[in-house]
Amino acid sequence: MKKQPDEKKVYLYGRLSHEDEQAGDSNSIINQRKILTEYAENNGFRNIEFIYDDGYSGADWERPAFTKMIEDVEAGRVSAIIVKDLSRFGRDYLRVGLYTEVMFPKYDVRLIAVHDNVDTERGDNDFAPMMNIFNEWYLKSTSKKIRAVWQAKGKSGERLAVIPIYGYRKPDDGTKGLVVDDESAEVVRRIFKMCTEGVGAAEIARTLMSERLLNPSAYKHENGIMTKPRPMKDPYLWNATTIHKILDAPEYLGKTINFKTWSKSYKDNRPRLNPEDKQLVFEGTHPAIIDGATWEIVRKMRQTKRRAPRYGNVGLFTGLAYCSDCGAKLYYLTRELRTKTATRYEGAYSCSEYRKAVQFQENRKCTCHYISEAALNEIVLEDMRKVFSFAVNHEREFARSVMETGEAEQRRGIAAKKRILAQKRSRVEELDILFERVYEDHVIGKLSDERFTKMSGKYEQEQQEIRSEIADLEAALAGQESQLGDVDKFLTAVHKYIEIQELSPAITNEFIDRIIVHEPEKARGGRIQKVDIIYNGVGAVDTSLLKL
Repeated sequence: MKKQPDEKKVYLYGRLSHEDEQAGDSNSIINQRKILTEYAENNGFRNIEFIYDDGYSGADWERPAFTKMIEDVEAGRVSAIIVKDLSRFGRDYLRVGLYTEVMFPKYDVRLIAVHDNVDTERGDNDFAPMMNIFNEWYLKSTSKKIRAVWQAKGKSGERLAVIPIYGYRKPDDGTKGLVVDDESAEVVRRIFKMCTEGVGAAEIARTLMSERLLNPSAYKHENGIMTKPRPMKDPYLWNATTIHKILDAPEYLGKTINFKTWSKSYKDNRPRLNPEDKQLVFEGTHPAIIDGATWEIVRKMRQTKRRAPRYGNVGLFTGLAYCSDCGAKLYYLTRELRTKTATRYEGAYSCSEYRKAVQFQENRKCTCHYISEAALNEIVLEDMRKVFSFAVNHEREFARSVMETGEAEQRRGIAAKKRILAQKRSRVEELDILFERVYEDHVIGKLSDERFTKMSGKYEQEQQEIRSEIADLEAALAGQESQLGDVDKFLTAVHKYIEIQELSPAITNEFIDRIIVHEPEKARGGRIQKVDIIYNGVGAVDTSLLKL
Protein backbone atom coordinates (compact mmCIF):
# COMPACT_ATOMS: atom_id res chain seq x y z
CA MET A 1 0.00 0.00 0.00
CA LYS A 2 1.14 3.48 -0.81
CA LYS A 3 2.62 5.19 2.23
CA GLN A 4 1.40 8.61 3.34
CA PRO A 5 3.70 11.62 2.84
CA ASP A 6 5.66 12.52 5.94
CA GLU A 7 4.58 16.18 5.84
CA LYS A 8 0.93 15.30 6.48
CA LYS A 9 -0.58 13.72 9.58
CA VAL A 10 -2.62 10.59 9.88
CA TYR A 11 -5.04 11.05 12.76
CA LEU A 12 -6.21 8.05 14.76
CA TYR A 13 -9.35 9.42 16.37
CA GLY A 14 -11.16 7.93 19.36
CA ARG A 15 -14.29 9.02 21.23
CA LEU A 16 -16.00 7.74 24.37
CA SER A 17 -19.30 9.02 25.79
CA HIS A 18 -20.65 8.43 29.28
CA GLU A 19 -23.19 5.97 27.85
CA ASP A 20 -20.36 4.02 26.13
CA GLU A 21 -18.61 3.61 29.49
CA GLN A 22 -21.58 1.63 30.81
CA ALA A 23 -21.43 -0.76 27.83
CA GLY A 24 -18.10 -2.29 28.87
CA ASP A 25 -14.46 -2.19 27.72
CA SER A 26 -15.02 -2.78 23.98
CA ASN A 27 -15.32 0.95 23.29
CA SER A 28 -12.82 2.12 25.89
CA ILE A 29 -10.21 4.66 24.82
CA ILE A 30 -7.46 2.12 25.53
CA ASN A 31 -9.13 -0.49 23.33
CA GLN A 32 -9.75 2.03 20.52
CA ARG A 33 -6.12 3.11 20.61
CA LYS A 34 -4.93 -0.47 20.41
CA ILE A 35 -7.16 -1.29 17.40
CA LEU A 36 -6.28 1.90 15.50
CA THR A 37 -2.55 1.71 16.17
CA GLU A 38 -2.35 -1.94 15.03
CA TYR A 39 -4.31 -1.13 11.86
CA ALA A 40 -2.11 1.87 11.01
CA GLU A 41 1.15 -0.03 11.58
CA ASN A 42 -0.01 -3.12 9.67
CA ASN A 43 -1.06 -1.01 6.67
CA GLY A 44 2.08 1.11 6.44
CA PHE A 45 0.76 4.45 7.67
CA ARG A 46 3.38 6.89 8.94
CA ASN A 47 3.37 10.14 10.88
CA ILE A 48 0.41 8.90 12.95
CA GLU A 49 -1.06 10.70 15.97
CA PHE A 50 -3.72 9.34 18.31
CA ILE A 51 -6.18 11.91 19.71
CA TYR A 52 -9.44 11.35 21.57
CA ASP A 53 -12.45 12.99 23.25
CA ASP A 54 -13.50 11.36 26.51
CA GLY A 55 -16.99 12.02 27.88
CA TYR A 56 -18.49 13.55 24.71
CA SER A 57 -21.64 12.39 22.94
CA GLY A 58 -21.67 11.61 19.23
CA ALA A 59 -24.22 14.43 18.83
CA ASP A 60 -21.82 16.97 20.34
CA TRP A 61 -19.69 18.56 17.63
CA GLU A 62 -17.88 20.93 19.99
CA ARG A 63 -15.36 18.28 21.05
CA PRO A 64 -11.84 19.68 21.71
CA ALA A 65 -9.81 16.96 19.93
CA PHE A 66 -12.31 16.74 17.06
CA THR A 67 -12.24 20.52 16.59
CA LYS A 68 -8.42 20.53 16.47
CA MET A 69 -8.46 17.69 13.90
CA ILE A 70 -10.91 19.53 11.60
CA GLU A 71 -8.86 22.73 11.87
CA ASP A 72 -5.83 20.78 10.65
CA VAL A 73 -7.91 19.31 7.81
CA GLU A 74 -8.92 22.80 6.66
CA ALA A 75 -5.27 23.88 6.91
CA GLY A 76 -4.22 21.01 4.58
CA ARG A 77 -2.13 19.23 7.21
CA VAL A 78 -4.03 15.90 7.23
CA SER A 79 -3.89 13.03 4.74
CA ALA A 80 -6.09 10.47 6.52
CA ILE A 81 -8.39 9.95 9.52
CA ILE A 82 -8.87 6.46 10.95
CA VAL A 83 -11.66 5.58 13.42
CA LYS A 84 -12.80 2.30 14.96
CA ASP A 85 -16.26 2.72 13.40
CA LEU A 86 -18.34 5.59 11.99
CA SER A 87 -20.22 6.04 15.28
CA ARG A 88 -16.92 7.12 16.91
CA PHE A 89 -16.70 9.94 14.35
CA GLY A 90 -20.26 11.09 15.05
CA ARG A 91 -23.91 10.01 15.19
CA ASP A 92 -25.61 12.78 13.19
CA TYR A 93 -25.88 11.35 9.68
CA LEU A 94 -26.27 14.79 8.08
CA ARG A 95 -23.15 16.18 9.74
CA VAL A 96 -21.16 12.99 9.12
CA GLY A 97 -22.24 13.11 5.47
CA LEU A 98 -21.17 16.73 5.21
CA TYR A 99 -17.65 15.78 6.28
CA THR A 100 -17.35 12.54 4.32
CA GLU A 101 -19.05 13.64 1.12
CA VAL A 102 -18.05 17.32 0.93
CA MET A 103 -15.19 18.46 3.16
CA PHE A 104 -12.85 15.45 3.07
CA PRO A 105 -12.92 15.07 -0.74
CA LYS A 106 -12.28 18.80 -1.03
CA TYR A 107 -9.10 18.57 1.08
CA ASP A 108 -8.12 15.12 -0.26
CA VAL A 109 -8.50 13.47 3.15
CA ARG A 110 -9.00 9.71 3.35
CA LEU A 111 -11.48 8.36 5.95
CA ILE A 112 -11.23 4.80 7.23
CA ALA A 113 -13.69 3.11 9.61
CA VAL A 114 -11.95 -0.15 10.53
CA HIS A 115 -14.85 -2.25 11.85
CA ASP A 116 -17.35 -0.90 9.29
CA ASN A 117 -14.98 -1.76 6.42
CA VAL A 118 -15.26 1.78 5.03
CA ASP A 119 -12.33 3.29 3.12
CA THR A 120 -13.03 6.34 0.94
CA GLU A 121 -9.91 5.66 -1.14
CA ARG A 122 -11.43 2.39 -2.39
CA GLY A 123 -14.73 4.04 -3.16
CA ASP A 124 -16.65 1.16 -1.55
CA ASN A 125 -18.53 3.27 0.98
CA ASP A 126 -22.01 2.86 -0.56
CA PHE A 127 -23.31 1.52 2.74
CA ALA A 128 -21.73 4.32 4.81
CA PRO A 129 -24.80 6.61 4.60
CA MET A 130 -27.00 3.73 5.82
CA MET A 131 -24.58 3.08 8.71
CA ASN A 132 -24.77 6.77 9.62
CA ILE A 133 -28.58 6.55 9.70
CA PHE A 134 -28.41 3.50 12.00
CA ASN A 135 -25.96 5.37 14.25
CA GLU A 136 -28.37 8.30 14.44
CA TRP A 137 -31.29 6.01 15.25
CA TYR A 138 -29.23 4.63 18.11
CA LEU A 139 -28.50 8.16 19.31
CA LYS A 140 -32.18 9.13 19.07
CA SER A 141 -33.21 6.05 21.06
CA THR A 142 -30.54 6.71 23.69
CA SER A 143 -31.62 10.34 23.89
CA LYS A 144 -35.22 9.33 24.60
CA LYS A 145 -34.11 7.00 27.37
CA ILE A 146 -31.88 9.64 28.95
CA ARG A 147 -34.66 12.24 28.71
CA ALA A 148 -37.09 9.84 30.44
CA VAL A 149 -34.60 9.22 33.27
CA TRP A 150 -33.97 12.97 33.49
CA GLN A 151 -37.70 13.68 33.76
CA ALA A 152 -38.13 11.07 36.50
CA LYS A 153 -35.22 12.48 38.52
CA GLY A 154 -36.44 16.06 38.11
CA LYS A 155 -39.99 15.27 39.17
CA SER A 156 -38.74 13.44 42.27
CA GLY A 157 -36.93 16.58 43.46
CA GLU A 158 -33.40 15.44 42.67
CA ARG A 159 -31.31 18.39 41.57
CA LEU A 160 -30.66 18.24 37.81
CA ALA A 161 -28.01 20.95 37.48
CA VAL A 162 -24.57 19.34 37.27
CA ILE A 163 -22.51 22.31 38.52
CA PRO A 164 -23.47 23.80 41.92
CA ILE A 165 -24.58 27.42 41.97
CA TYR A 166 -22.03 29.92 43.35
CA GLY A 167 -22.10 29.72 47.16
CA TYR A 168 -22.47 25.93 47.27
CA ARG A 169 -20.43 22.82 46.51
CA LYS A 170 -21.07 19.09 46.35
CA PRO A 171 -20.65 17.09 49.59
CA ASP A 172 -17.18 15.62 50.11
CA ASP A 173 -18.63 12.16 50.82
CA GLY A 174 -20.08 11.94 47.30
CA THR A 175 -23.72 12.01 48.40
CA LYS A 176 -26.35 13.93 46.46
CA GLY A 177 -27.38 17.48 47.27
CA LEU A 178 -25.51 20.68 48.08
CA VAL A 179 -23.60 22.01 51.07
CA VAL A 180 -22.67 25.61 51.77
CA ASP A 181 -19.24 26.71 50.56
CA ASP A 182 -18.31 29.13 53.35
CA GLU A 183 -15.99 31.43 51.38
CA SER A 184 -18.24 32.06 48.38
CA ALA A 185 -21.41 32.03 50.51
CA GLU A 186 -20.03 34.98 52.45
CA VAL A 187 -19.69 36.92 49.18
CA VAL A 188 -23.31 36.05 48.30
CA ARG A 189 -24.52 37.35 51.69
CA ARG A 190 -22.51 40.51 51.19
CA ILE A 191 -24.05 41.10 47.74
CA PHE A 192 -27.57 40.80 49.18
CA LYS A 193 -26.65 43.08 52.10
CA MET A 194 -25.26 45.75 49.78
CA CYS A 195 -28.44 45.57 47.73
CA THR A 196 -30.62 46.13 50.83
CA GLU A 197 -28.47 49.17 51.58
CA GLY A 198 -29.44 50.68 48.24
CA VAL A 199 -26.24 49.90 46.33
CA GLY A 200 -26.89 49.18 42.64
CA ALA A 201 -25.72 46.07 40.78
CA ALA A 202 -23.09 47.94 38.75
CA GLU A 203 -21.63 49.52 41.89
CA ILE A 204 -21.55 46.14 43.68
CA ALA A 205 -19.68 44.65 40.71
CA ARG A 206 -17.14 47.51 40.74
CA THR A 207 -16.57 47.02 44.48
CA LEU A 208 -15.88 43.29 44.12
CA MET A 209 -13.56 43.94 41.17
CA SER A 210 -11.61 46.56 43.12
CA GLU A 211 -11.07 44.00 45.90
CA ARG A 212 -9.77 41.44 43.37
CA LEU A 213 -12.32 38.77 44.28
CA LEU A 214 -12.58 35.85 41.85
CA ASN A 215 -15.80 35.89 39.87
CA PRO A 216 -18.13 32.84 40.21
CA SER A 217 -16.71 30.91 37.21
CA ALA A 218 -13.09 31.55 38.19
CA TYR A 219 -13.80 30.63 41.82
CA LYS A 220 -15.37 27.31 40.79
CA HIS A 221 -12.35 26.47 38.62
CA GLU A 222 -9.88 27.50 41.31
CA ASN A 223 -11.59 25.33 43.94
CA GLY A 224 -12.34 22.30 41.77
CA ILE A 225 -16.13 22.85 41.78
CA MET A 226 -16.16 23.10 37.99
CA THR A 227 -13.45 21.23 36.06
CA LYS A 228 -14.48 21.53 32.40
CA PRO A 229 -12.04 23.95 30.75
CA ARG A 230 -13.46 27.34 29.84
CA PRO A 231 -11.47 30.32 28.46
CA MET A 232 -11.43 33.26 30.83
CA LYS A 233 -9.72 36.55 30.04
CA ASP A 234 -10.07 38.16 33.45
CA PRO A 235 -10.89 35.97 36.49
CA TYR A 236 -11.61 39.11 38.55
CA LEU A 237 -14.19 40.55 36.14
CA TRP A 238 -17.60 41.11 37.73
CA ASN A 239 -20.49 42.80 35.93
CA ALA A 240 -24.06 43.84 36.67
CA THR A 241 -25.46 40.79 34.85
CA THR A 242 -23.62 38.43 37.23
CA ILE A 243 -24.92 40.36 40.25
CA HIS A 244 -28.49 40.25 38.92
CA LYS A 245 -28.25 36.46 38.43
CA ILE A 246 -27.16 36.03 42.06
CA LEU A 247 -29.91 38.31 43.38
CA ASP A 248 -32.52 36.45 41.31
CA ALA A 249 -31.50 32.92 42.32
CA PRO A 250 -34.11 31.29 44.65
CA GLU A 251 -31.60 28.48 45.30
CA TYR A 252 -30.16 30.71 48.04
CA LEU A 253 -33.40 30.17 49.98
CA GLY A 254 -32.71 26.42 50.03
CA LYS A 255 -34.89 25.65 47.01
CA THR A 256 -34.23 23.38 44.06
CA ILE A 257 -35.72 24.50 40.75
CA ASN A 258 -35.83 21.84 38.04
CA PHE A 259 -36.68 22.22 34.36
CA LYS A 260 -35.63 25.88 34.20
CA THR A 261 -34.66 25.28 30.58
CA TRP A 262 -35.55 22.87 27.79
CA SER A 263 -34.08 21.88 24.44
CA LYS A 264 -35.88 20.96 21.22
CA SER A 265 -34.04 17.71 20.50
CA TYR A 266 -30.74 15.86 20.74
CA LYS A 267 -29.70 17.67 17.55
CA ASP A 268 -30.49 21.13 18.88
CA ASN A 269 -29.61 21.10 22.56
CA ARG A 270 -29.42 24.86 23.01
CA PRO A 271 -31.08 25.71 26.36
CA ARG A 272 -34.32 27.68 26.15
CA LEU A 273 -35.99 29.26 29.18
CA ASN A 274 -39.06 27.39 30.41
CA PRO A 275 -42.10 29.42 31.59
CA GLU A 276 -42.52 29.37 35.37
CA ASP A 277 -45.62 27.17 35.21
CA LYS A 278 -43.51 24.38 33.67
CA GLN A 279 -40.74 24.63 36.26
CA LEU A 280 -40.82 22.50 39.41
CA VAL A 281 -39.83 24.03 42.76
CA PHE A 282 -38.83 21.92 45.77
CA GLU A 283 -38.46 23.59 49.19
CA GLY A 284 -35.77 22.86 51.79
CA THR A 285 -33.56 20.65 49.66
CA HIS A 286 -30.32 22.19 50.97
CA PRO A 287 -29.20 24.78 53.58
CA ALA A 288 -30.30 28.36 52.85
CA ILE A 289 -27.72 31.13 52.55
CA ILE A 290 -30.23 34.01 52.50
CA ASP A 291 -33.17 34.34 54.91
CA GLY A 292 -36.70 34.99 53.65
CA ALA A 293 -36.92 38.54 55.06
CA THR A 294 -33.77 39.67 53.23
CA TRP A 295 -35.00 38.00 50.03
CA GLU A 296 -38.32 39.88 50.19
CA ILE A 297 -36.59 43.21 50.83
CA VAL A 298 -34.36 42.70 47.80
CA ARG A 299 -37.34 41.67 45.64
CA LYS A 300 -39.24 44.78 46.64
CA MET A 301 -36.31 47.13 46.08
CA ARG A 302 -35.55 45.69 42.66
CA GLN A 303 -39.12 46.17 41.42
CA THR A 304 -38.36 49.87 41.13
CA LYS A 305 -35.63 51.32 38.97
CA ARG A 306 -33.29 53.17 41.30
CA ARG A 307 -31.37 55.55 39.08
CA ALA A 308 -29.19 58.09 40.81
CA PRO A 309 -29.84 61.71 39.75
CA ARG A 310 -27.11 63.88 38.28
CA TYR A 311 -26.18 65.07 41.76
CA GLY A 312 -26.54 63.15 45.01
CA ASN A 313 -27.64 59.63 45.84
CA VAL A 314 -30.68 57.53 44.97
CA GLY A 315 -33.73 58.59 46.96
CA LEU A 316 -34.32 56.67 50.18
CA PHE A 317 -38.07 56.44 49.49
CA THR A 318 -37.86 55.74 45.75
CA GLY A 319 -40.60 53.25 44.84
CA LEU A 320 -42.38 53.74 48.18
CA ALA A 321 -43.81 57.27 47.95
CA TYR A 322 -47.11 57.78 46.10
CA CYS A 323 -49.35 60.73 45.22
CA SER A 324 -52.55 60.87 47.30
CA ASP A 325 -54.66 62.23 44.43
CA CYS A 326 -53.70 60.38 41.21
CA GLY A 327 -51.93 57.38 42.77
CA ALA A 328 -48.76 57.79 40.70
CA LYS A 329 -45.34 57.23 42.21
CA LEU A 330 -43.44 60.26 43.38
CA TYR A 331 -40.40 61.12 41.28
CA TYR A 332 -37.11 61.73 43.08
CA LEU A 333 -35.24 64.86 42.09
CA THR A 334 -32.50 67.12 43.39
CA ARG A 335 -32.31 70.87 43.39
CA GLU A 336 -29.27 73.06 43.74
CA LEU A 337 -29.05 75.37 46.76
CA ARG A 338 -26.33 77.99 46.64
CA THR A 339 -24.99 80.23 49.36
CA LYS A 340 -22.09 82.64 49.36
CA THR A 341 -19.80 80.01 50.83
CA ALA A 342 -20.96 76.69 49.34
CA THR A 343 -23.30 74.79 47.06
CA ARG A 344 -25.38 71.89 48.26
CA TYR A 345 -28.02 69.66 46.71
CA GLU A 346 -31.36 68.89 48.35
CA GLY A 347 -33.31 65.76 47.49
CA ALA A 348 -37.08 65.94 47.12
CA TYR A 349 -40.12 64.13 45.72
CA SER A 350 -42.78 65.28 43.29
CA CYS A 351 -45.78 63.66 41.55
CA SER A 352 -44.58 61.89 38.38
CA GLU A 353 -47.89 62.59 36.55
CA TYR A 354 -47.49 66.30 37.25
CA ARG A 355 -43.90 66.28 36.03
CA LYS A 356 -44.83 64.42 32.80
CA ALA A 357 -47.54 67.00 32.08
CA VAL A 358 -45.01 69.81 32.54
CA GLN A 359 -42.43 68.01 30.39
CA PHE A 360 -44.84 67.41 27.49
CA GLN A 361 -46.63 70.75 27.93
CA GLU A 362 -50.01 69.09 28.50
CA ASN A 363 -52.94 70.03 30.69
CA ARG A 364 -51.98 69.21 34.24
CA LYS A 365 -54.13 66.44 35.68
CA CYS A 366 -52.49 66.58 39.09
CA THR A 367 -50.56 68.96 41.32
CA CYS A 368 -46.93 68.92 42.42
CA HIS A 369 -47.21 67.27 45.89
CA TYR A 370 -43.65 68.47 46.55
CA ILE A 371 -41.95 67.32 49.73
CA SER A 372 -38.25 67.45 50.60
CA GLU A 373 -36.48 64.20 51.43
CA ALA A 374 -35.26 65.67 54.70
CA ALA A 375 -38.82 66.48 55.79
CA LEU A 376 -40.14 63.06 54.69
CA ASN A 377 -37.25 61.35 56.46
CA GLU A 378 -38.06 63.18 59.68
CA ILE A 379 -41.77 62.32 59.46
CA VAL A 380 -41.21 58.64 58.73
CA LEU A 381 -38.48 58.20 61.35
CA GLU A 382 -40.61 59.80 64.07
CA ASP A 383 -43.64 57.68 63.13
CA MET A 384 -41.57 54.49 63.13
CA ARG A 385 -40.12 55.24 66.55
CA LYS A 386 -43.59 55.71 68.02
CA VAL A 387 -45.07 52.62 66.38
CA PHE A 388 -42.10 50.40 67.24
CA SER A 389 -41.92 51.57 70.83
CA PHE A 390 -45.60 50.88 71.43
CA ALA A 391 -45.49 47.55 69.57
CA VAL A 392 -42.57 46.27 71.67
CA ASN A 393 -43.86 47.44 75.03
CA HIS A 394 -47.59 46.76 74.49
CA GLU A 395 -47.81 43.85 72.09
CA ARG A 396 -51.37 42.78 72.95
CA GLU A 397 -52.81 46.28 72.80
CA PHE A 398 -50.98 46.95 69.55
CA ALA A 399 -52.26 43.74 67.98
CA ARG A 400 -55.85 44.51 69.07
CA SER A 401 -55.63 48.06 67.74
CA VAL A 402 -54.28 46.90 64.40
CA MET A 403 -56.90 44.15 64.03
CA GLU A 404 -59.73 46.59 64.80
CA THR A 405 -58.68 49.28 62.35
CA GLY A 406 -56.56 47.35 59.87
CA GLU A 407 -59.27 45.56 57.92
CA ALA A 408 -61.36 48.70 57.30
CA GLU A 409 -58.24 50.64 56.28
CA GLN A 410 -57.13 47.82 54.04
CA ARG A 411 -60.51 47.69 52.34
CA ARG A 412 -60.41 51.44 51.71
CA GLY A 413 -56.93 51.10 50.22
CA ILE A 414 -58.07 48.30 47.90
CA ALA A 415 -61.04 50.35 46.74
CA ALA A 416 -58.81 53.37 46.06
CA LYS A 417 -56.36 51.26 44.06
CA LYS A 418 -59.19 49.82 42.00
CA ARG A 419 -60.45 53.32 41.16
CA ILE A 420 -56.97 54.38 40.08
CA LEU A 421 -56.56 51.18 38.08
CA ALA A 422 -59.81 51.89 36.20
CA GLN A 423 -58.59 55.41 35.42
CA LYS A 424 -55.28 54.10 34.09
CA ARG A 425 -56.97 51.54 31.86
CA SER A 426 -59.34 54.20 30.54
CA ARG A 427 -56.36 56.41 29.67
CA VAL A 428 -54.75 53.56 27.72
CA GLU A 429 -57.93 53.28 25.64
CA GLU A 430 -57.97 57.06 25.09
CA LEU A 431 -54.39 56.93 23.83
CA ASP A 432 -55.32 54.20 21.36
CA ILE A 433 -58.04 56.46 19.94
CA LEU A 434 -55.69 59.47 19.82
CA PHE A 435 -53.07 57.41 18.01
CA GLU A 436 -55.63 56.31 15.41
CA ARG A 437 -56.66 59.93 14.84
CA VAL A 438 -53.13 61.23 14.29
CA TYR A 439 -52.43 58.26 12.02
CA GLU A 440 -55.49 59.09 9.89
CA ASP A 441 -54.48 62.78 9.79
CA HIS A 442 -51.00 61.73 8.68
CA VAL A 443 -52.37 59.47 5.92
CA ILE A 444 -54.60 62.21 4.43
CA GLY A 445 -51.83 64.77 4.70
CA LYS A 446 -53.07 66.88 7.62
CA LEU A 447 -49.95 66.07 9.65
CA SER A 448 -46.35 66.23 8.47
CA ASP A 449 -44.03 63.26 8.96
CA GLU A 450 -42.10 65.14 11.63
CA ARG A 451 -45.22 66.13 13.56
CA PHE A 452 -46.70 62.61 13.32
CA THR A 453 -43.47 61.03 14.57
CA LYS A 454 -43.33 63.42 17.52
CA MET A 455 -46.99 62.97 18.56
CA SER A 456 -47.15 59.20 18.07
CA GLY A 457 -43.88 58.78 19.94
CA LYS A 458 -45.26 60.79 22.84
CA TYR A 459 -48.45 58.69 22.98
CA GLU A 460 -46.51 55.42 22.81
CA GLN A 461 -44.17 56.49 25.60
CA GLU A 462 -47.11 57.47 27.82
CA GLN A 463 -48.83 54.16 27.09
CA GLN A 464 -45.73 52.18 28.05
CA GLU A 465 -45.39 54.09 31.31
CA ILE A 466 -49.07 53.64 32.17
CA ARG A 467 -48.96 49.91 31.39
CA SER A 468 -46.00 49.63 33.76
CA GLU A 469 -47.99 51.46 36.45
CA ILE A 470 -51.00 49.18 35.80
CA ALA A 471 -48.78 46.12 36.30
CA ASP A 472 -47.52 47.58 39.62
CA LEU A 473 -51.08 48.32 40.76
CA GLU A 474 -52.32 44.84 39.82
CA ALA A 475 -49.43 43.25 41.71
CA ALA A 476 -50.08 45.46 44.75
CA LEU A 477 -53.79 44.62 44.65
CA ALA A 478 -53.10 40.89 44.45
CA GLY A 479 -50.83 41.07 47.49
CA GLN A 480 -53.15 43.38 49.41
CA GLU A 481 -56.30 41.34 48.80
CA SER A 482 -54.58 38.13 49.87
CA GLN A 483 -53.20 39.61 53.10
CA LEU A 484 -55.32 41.52 55.59
CA GLY A 485 -52.83 41.86 58.42
CA ASP A 486 -49.85 39.82 59.58
CA VAL A 487 -49.23 41.25 63.01
CA ASP A 488 -47.03 38.45 64.31
CA LYS A 489 -44.60 38.81 61.43
CA PHE A 490 -44.47 42.57 61.98
CA LEU A 491 -43.84 42.22 65.70
CA THR A 492 -41.07 39.67 65.14
CA ALA A 493 -39.31 42.06 62.76
CA VAL A 494 -39.78 45.07 65.07
CA HIS A 495 -37.73 43.44 67.85
CA LYS A 496 -34.63 43.72 65.63
CA TYR A 497 -34.92 47.52 65.71
CA ILE A 498 -35.86 48.57 69.23
CA GLU A 499 -34.18 51.96 68.82
CA ILE A 500 -33.79 53.34 65.30
CA GLN A 501 -31.15 56.05 65.03
CA GLU A 502 -31.53 56.60 61.28
CA LEU A 503 -33.39 55.16 58.31
CA SER A 504 -31.81 52.95 55.68
CA PRO A 505 -33.13 51.36 52.46
CA ALA A 506 -33.21 47.98 54.24
CA ILE A 507 -35.37 49.25 57.13
CA THR A 508 -37.78 51.28 54.99
CA ASN A 509 -38.36 48.46 52.51
CA GLU A 510 -38.73 45.83 55.23
CA PHE A 511 -41.44 47.72 57.13
CA ILE A 512 -43.10 50.13 54.73
CA ASP A 513 -45.53 49.09 52.01
CA ARG A 514 -46.07 52.63 50.73
CA ILE A 515 -46.08 56.28 51.78
CA ILE A 516 -48.98 58.45 50.60
CA VAL A 517 -48.06 62.14 50.30
CA HIS A 518 -50.84 64.75 50.21
CA GLU A 519 -50.70 68.20 48.65
CA PRO A 520 -49.51 70.73 51.26
CA GLU A 521 -52.00 73.22 52.68
CA LYS A 522 -51.20 76.79 53.57
CA ALA A 523 -51.25 77.68 57.23
CA ARG A 524 -50.18 80.57 59.39
CA GLY A 525 -46.44 80.91 59.34
CA GLY A 526 -45.87 78.05 56.87
CA ARG A 527 -47.64 75.02 55.50
CA ILE A 528 -49.10 71.72 56.69
CA GLN A 529 -48.59 68.52 54.72
CA LYS A 530 -50.25 65.22 55.56
CA VAL A 531 -48.33 61.98 55.07
CA ASP A 532 -49.88 58.52 55.48
CA ILE A 533 -47.52 55.62 56.20
CA ILE A 534 -48.79 52.14 55.33
CA TYR A 535 -46.78 49.42 57.07
CA ASN A 536 -46.26 45.93 55.69
CA GLY A 537 -48.71 43.48 57.21
CA VAL A 538 -50.48 45.91 59.57
CA GLY A 539 -51.50 48.80 57.32
CA ALA A 540 -51.78 52.37 58.59
CA VAL A 541 -51.24 52.90 62.32
CA ASP A 542 -52.79 55.98 63.90
CA THR A 543 -50.11 56.99 66.39
CA SER A 544 -52.42 59.61 67.96
CA LEU A 545 -54.49 56.76 69.40
CA LEU A 546 -51.50 54.95 70.89
CA LYS A 547 -50.96 55.61 74.59
CA LEU A 548 -47.17 56.03 74.63
